[in-house]
Amino acid sequence: MRAKMPGKKYKVQYPLRDYTFPKEVKIASVRFDATYLHVTLTDERILSIPLKWIPTLYHAKPGEREKYEINRTKRMLVWDPAKSEINDEIRIEDYLGMKVEAEANISSRQVREKKGKYQTRKKKN
Repeated sequence: MRAKMPGKKYKVQYPLRDYTFPKEVKIASVRFDATYLHVTLTDERILSIPLKWIPTLYHAKPGEREKYEINRTKRMLVWDPAKSEINDEIRIEDYLGMKVEAEANISSRQVREKKGKYQTRKKKN
């Protein structure tokens, strides 16, 4: 029999249905300062990406950085080399950590299956 832990009960102030959870990521606006690319999303989040993470923007002139376009899906920033000295595309999902885990990770079952196929060398004395 498990012993009960003493504790306080608190009234739930708001039910879960009252909270907002973003379902999609879309760009609403973009601005630059000397250090960051600031992207405001349609769900009102603001993502600040250090320019040092994006060498093409970091080394570009401030006026050239402003020559971006938001693509049709509102998920990418695009610099057209015909209109700017920059030739780059930035997918906003790449900076939100929302990559598909299935592509990046191997399931534990696959690891177990492969484990038997690998051979290790014996150490020489």
